[in-house]
Amino acid sequence: MKGLIGGISMAALAAFHAAPAMAQNASPASSATSEETGLADIVVTAQRRSENVQKAALSIVAISGDTLANRGVNNIDALARQTAGVEIQPSGGPYTTFTVRSVSNLSGNAFSDPSIAVNINGVYLATPTTFRGLFYDLDRVEVLKGPQGTLYGRNATGGAINLIAAKPKFDFGGTVGMTAGNYGHIDFNAALNLPISQKVAVRIAGQHAEHAGYMSLGTNDELIDAVRGSLLFQPTDDVSILLWGDWAHEGGKGPGATLRKACAALGQPGTSCFVADPRTDVGDLPSYYTSAGIAVQTRNPYLDNDYYGGGLNIDWTTGIGTVSLVGGYRKSNVRYNSTATSWQIIEDQHPEQKSLELRLASPSNSRFGYVLGAYYLDTEMHARANGESGTGRNYSDQFTNLSGWTGAVFSQLSYGLTDTLRLVGGARYTYEKKNSNSNRYRLSVVGPDPVIPPGPTGPVLNSIIGSREWNKVNWKAGVELDAGPRSLLYANVSTGFKAGGFYYGPPGFTTYEPEEVTSYVVGSKNRFLDNKLQLNVELFYLEYSNQQVSFVKLINGSSTLVTENAAKSHAYGGDLDSQFLVTPTTRLSFQAQYLRSKYDDFTYLTLGAPPAARTSCIVSAGSPPNSAVNCSGQTTLRSPKWTLVGNVEQTIRLANGSRFIGEANVRYEGDYQTDVSYLPEAVANATARVNLSMGYEAADDIFSIRAYIDNVTDVNSITATTMSTSYPVNQAFGVRLLPPRTYGLRAQVKF
Repeated sequence: MKGLIGGISMAALAAFHAAPAMAQNASPASSATSEETGLADIVVTAQRRSENVQKAALSIVAISGDTLANRGVNNIDALARQTAGVEIQPSGGPYTTFTVRSVSNLSGNAFSDPSIAVNINGVYLATPTTFRGLFYDLDRVEVLKGPQGTLYGRNATGGAINLIAAKPKFDFGGTVGMTAGNYGHIDFNAALNLPISQKVAVRIAGQHAEHAGYMSLGTNDELIDAVRGSLLFQPTDDVSILLWGDWAHEGGKGPGATLRKACAALGQPGTSCFVADPRTDVGDLPSYYTSAGIAVQTRNPYLDNDYYGGGLNIDWTTGIGTVSLVGGYRKSNVRYNSTATSWQIIEDQHPEQKSLELRLASPSNSRFGYVLGAYYLDTEMHARANGESGTGRNYSDQFTNLSGWTGAVFSQLSYGLTDTLRLVGGARYTYEKKNSNSNRYRLSVVGPDPVIPPGPTGPVLNSIIGSREWNKVNWKAGVELDAGPRSLLYANVSTGFKAGGFYYGPPGFTTYEPEEVTSYVVGSKNRFLDNKLQLNVELFYLEYSNQQVSFVKLINGSSTLVTENAAKSHAYGGDLDSQFLVTPTTRLSFQAQYLRSKYDDFTYLTLGAPPAARTSCIVSAGSPPNSAVNCSGQTTLRSPKWTLVGNVEQTIRLANGSRFIGEANVRYEGDYQTDVSYLPEAVANATARVNLSMGYEAADDIFSIRAYIDNVTDVNSITATTMSTSYPVNQAFGVRLLPPRTYGLRAQVKF
């Protein structure tokens, strides 16, 4: 298969480059004009050096801060609307799940690592709860697809998302923005830039964002307050020192869920937990609990989370290249009670991290290019969680204490065989150690071993006491060819891994191993028609092994959420990223991803297996009461076959220099399976979401206003599911939904 794809890819790309040969024969005068009227060049740092995005040999989508603001992208969940082939779904509480090219986090373990590396100003965010309160006053966002193990290290198996905040400038200025819409939506953001001297500048920015809940209990709401401060010191032309810090508070009720499948007459005859209104929160359905034999409980979902941190970025340009030092610190206090799961869970988590990276990047346009570096990360997690653990009367209480550190050295080298042909190679060695001193207790006031009040004094169900060490080598090898002044051909092979970890299992020490990905890529980046047409294409094939999957087992009489290396899969497909400046006032853009992926091996034992007659998997007796579920051969989870994103922007210029701007955006996503049960009700239906906006911008850009409507046709579909596996008689699904139709006004003043 790899040979076939590689052969087809190279033939297609060779034919594709017959056209640019003519386009690149434009006269110098024509070429100069195109620089002024064509598509703008975007500088990115995705490969740990500054370069034109069209010269970076990887699939990357770069979105400017102005574009994010104009389209109302004020959180990481909304970023998926701007990119094809990137699935971003809010999970229970403040968690976020990413899926890129079939690589995802299928672990329900709250302390597992993410599969996509998210960074703010070069600082890696180690826990999936720390992405909130960052989407304001950004210079740009970079979305990298495919494993980035060499330059980004562990937990970048699916790719990376880089958030780059706007830096202080040596000019006085600022912005004030305001959005008001339905569901009580208010988004106020502001930034102030202050030059202190010719060498020192300060920037302060903040955001307040809120909207009422989309669900009946007020869940799926938003309440964010955030502030960021940064200081830039440039003592010489060759030295830049950036010191920054941020804080955010997330309140409200958080993600909610509703029910997709009727479960009438299961535990209580005549009772149905199916609802016609898809926006009815599961916590508003007493029949859902009584039908499973559970006493009706009051649900009070909430988020009360604080995130803060900062960093130091030093860049020193020398004769041998740029020396960069990136130091970071992050801490969170995460407290929430969520209805987004099928059982009530209350979490109190306190993750903390310290990191340091040192790099040397060769001067631009060197025949021998290099990025050399070393990295260190220290993490701690102290957490408590409790929730229902049995028949509706027993509770478990988890006291988790985790710590660990990671060290790595890495290099990525390139050598120009000719002025247009380069060989690329890189490697990264990573050592990682994780420690755990954690216990899970049974709490019950009516069952055996009563404990009043709850606390760490009941019988221990599971313990995780011990440590594990891992070491991995990731590598990359490739070739790059400048097929013309504005055309790049490339091919490479790269690897990545996601860290192993712990889960609460039977008495003893229970761990799971790292995931591994190998990716084969052929791509091309091009600008045609005097720099007015951009066509970027990348074809890929990847092998994904030791996938970490969570499911519920009955172990020693206790329902246990286990995480095991249960799956192996492969995927192949292609990405297209195109832009066309039809006229100076008409811009078209189109992204597409085609993806085919399949589990080569995926078998697990679980309590409350899906009904054999309805699931796509094969269910057998296994080890009663746990059933064996074999999903080998199924399409991988969260992997739509087609994802398309189209955008049309039309500008009407007025005589005084001001302008009207209209924009239409559509994102199509094919259907995909969301749950390891592979039941029909766990399928997210294909959707096409349309967003429209129209606005006015003043001639001097000091004022703009836009009216918008998102999800014009009020498309409704699920994004994720949670099956009530703790109560196998029920088999009801809690499902999370897309946001409904929203509309309002956005205004901004610049000074």
